[in-house]
Amino acid sequence: MPKRKAPEVNAGSMADIAFLLLIFFLVTSEMSKEAGQFQLLPEKVEGPPPEPVNKRNVIEVFARSKGEIRFGSDLKEVKMNEIPFLLKEMVLNSTNRKDWPENRFITTDELQVIVDRNRKNLENAPEEKRLSEQKKLKKSELRLKALEIFGDEFKKSSHVVNMQATQDAEYETYIQLKDELKKGYRLLRNDLAKKVLNRGWNDLTLREKEMLKMVYKENISEAPVVQ
Repeated sequence: MPKRKAPEVNAGSMADIAFLLLIFFLVTSEMSKEAGQFQLLPEKVEGPPPEPVNKRNVIEVFARSKGEIRFGSDLKEVKMNEIPFLLKEMVLNSTNRKDWPENRFITTDELQVIVDRNRKNLENAPEEKRLSEQKKLKKSELRLKALEIFGDEFKKSSHVVNMQATQDAEYETYIQLKDELKKGYRLLRNDLAKKVLNRGWNDLTLREKEMLKMVYKENISEAPVVQ
């Protein structure tokens, strides 16, 4: 009697089933979110250490245990949601308080000097450094354009935000504090955009946003500031 062949199992659809299951889990699963900030580290700078910062130019911000926040030279306790408005007020220093950061008007001549220097450096740069020099020139030209658009609103602020935390401060408090400081800079830029350009931040072009970042440059130090 001839042997009967074992029936073959059709596995052709298994790949399709596995693919559908994979899609199902990707769609229905909730990915855990890391608390933190995307941040570019500054480039290494050769040379002597930075000069001490004038005490009036340092904006002190401390995170402590149980969500406590201290702000300003007198380190008074403030609420987390007050940080953006306090930062804005101190950076602008519209009343020219002597115990708040100083700022000064920027002139076209001083920015033009930087543009001319960068252009000359580009002309004399070796091939391996041309890209870097091109970026510097482009940035200085954009800064000059920003002065043309924003005029007297474009001031050079000497402020440094000294952001520190005690050892018993909660990580979530520290991260939230940094978010609120960044909101302060966004508030400055958004208000100026509405005042000069009649548009909010979300309605600006990338070029306009870059110019506003030059007007109000973010300057947050997480290392102790030398005073």
